[in-house]
Amino acid sequence: MIPPEEIRRIDLPLLLRLIQKIEFPHKLGICQKLFAKRLAANGICWVKTAAGPIWKLDLTNSTHRWIVYGKYEGPGLFNWIKRNLRPNPTIIDSGANIGQMSLYFGCYFPAGLILAFEPGEYQADWLSECLACNRHLPVKLHRKGLGDTTKTMYLQLSGHSCSHGSQNVVTIEPGEFPVAVVRLADALLAEGIEAVDLWKLDVEGFELPALNGAGEWLEQKRIRALWIETRGENGKSIIGFMQAVGYRAFGLDRTGYPQSISDHQCENTLFLPV
Repeated sequence: MIPPEEIRRIDLPLLLRLIQKIEFPHKLGICQKLFAKRLAANGICWVKTAAGPIWKLDLTNSTHRWIVYGKYEGPGLFNWIKRNLRPNPTIIDSGANIGQMSLYFGCYFPAGLILAFEPGEYQADWLSECLACNRHLPVKLHRKGLGDTTKTMYLQLSGHSCSHGSQNVVTIEPGEFPVAVVRLADALLAEGIEAVDLWKLDVEGFELPALNGAGEWLEQKRIRALWIETRGENGKSIIGFMQAVGYRAFGLDRTGYPQSISDHQCENTLFLPV
């Protein structure tokens, strides 16, 4: 599908096109210095990502520019999944935002199934528009959040509506943007899924309720790997929870090889069944 004409498509600088597929240390930071100002001048546009597909991005947003430069948040996870996941995996992308990770998952595994959970209306609309222009990607959008029970919560926006999710707050207090929350176990049952190969979990502080909503799946080891944001005190609680249900924590180096961790915290942590 051709992107809507009202939002223009741009061509990237030649040097950036040449290095999009090349991985090297500190790539995102270097590309920011070289290209950020020039790209940001284009605002919202359709652009060829480092993953390959054309995506709608707001190039004034640094996290959107990462998708142009190379592998979002670095190559470690992507190198690991290429070596360790079967050709047709089931992947959960919770906190999908505009599809930064779903985009790569879909490109790597065209025979797989990626369930993208994004409760924010603006972000989900954005992702839906991009998926409509990339129907070959095996991504199914769920406009819901994940928690420990079925309920309605409220999204409080702080900053621009398409900004990174960490700038927004989800609360039980009534607000302008209601969010449907479901248990992952219930969503998977409705989809007829029996096992999950990878669950990427980044829901801005609500990771523990989301994990509790899949407790029986974790105890039965029906989720074969999890990639979870583990910053700060919330991260320590996540590691403790995962150890209690029988998963071991690993960091990943740039090449995607697991490195055992204990009390040391990574920004993102890979969890595998013991």
